[in-house]
Amino acid sequence: MRNTHFNIIGPTAGNAVVEAWADDYIRFERRPQWQELLRSELRSRCRQLEPSQAQVLHATFSGAKLANADVENLAIYNIDSFSTAGRNGIRFEHGGPVQAPHDGVDYSFGYRYALATRSSTFNHWQKGRTLASFGWTDLGAFRGDKKLAQVWLALRRGEPAVFEPAAPETRFAVSLQVRPPLRRQPVWGALVKGIFDGVICAFHSHTDTSVLPEVSTRLAEVLSEDAAEIELALLNQHRAVLGAVRRLASPYRQGVKWDPSDHLCVAGELIAAEPIDDRWAISGELAELHR
Repeated sequence: MRNTHFNIIGPTAGNAVVEAWADDYIRFERRPQWQELLRSELRSRCRQLEPSQAQVLHATFSGAKLANADVENLAIYNIDSFSTAGRNGIRFEHGGPVQAPHDGVDYSFGYRYALATRSSTFNHWQKGRTLASFGWTDLGAFRGDKKLAQVWLALRRGEPAVFEPAAPETRFAVSLQVRPPLRRQPVWGALVKGIFDGVICAFHSHTDTSVLPEVSTRLAEVLSEDAAEIELALLNQHRAVLGAVRRLASPYRQGVKWDPSDHLCVAGELIAAEPIDDRWAISGELAELHR
């Protein structure tokens, strides 16, 4: 399907891939009509991708990325929750230069959604040094809409292996396995943002003490935990392999706004693990990346 602003192809018999090229990237909101049409086409076509138990969705966004833009938003959150194609997990990455489609038109941005094996890796990045890793960490019931804070606190309470911190502006990957409760089929695309941001925040520290009492009080109320523990966890630099952030968390309206360096996470994966009980759990690692 070709439009004045985009071209989209797939999937076809024997080739479970959806590819699109566009003049501009698809916005989260206030999209022009042609972006609404492209987004609708991507969602409809990706619903035709039926993964086997051994497959996950591999999403790639290509083209120039704004400095503060998150790849998981561009490739996943702004498009769909991918409940069918991503039911076993989702892998995403910022791709290389946009490859022109067969129509020969030059486009600035590209989207690619394909089924890949669970054991595959990234196509456009090579993993380097491991920054941190953590074994199975209990997330409990994992209810409500404050999932970022729940993941952050669980990992802050855990005992991850941490190594030499990353240099400023180092691009990195987050690779996760998440174990849902028995008899649950999560929509992983709806959970990617909160879980990834929570993991990334757990490996930062917060330095601005002026907002700390209010932030700690608000988080303690949301999490039903002790404010003093929250404050110490925010300040603790021992696990901050991604560096210190002046205001990792700050008061916002009636809640808390988090500001990690998630724009440097240019690749990631969330792979579903087999459930064993009625609780959520997470394991994973952070690693430096290079082309």
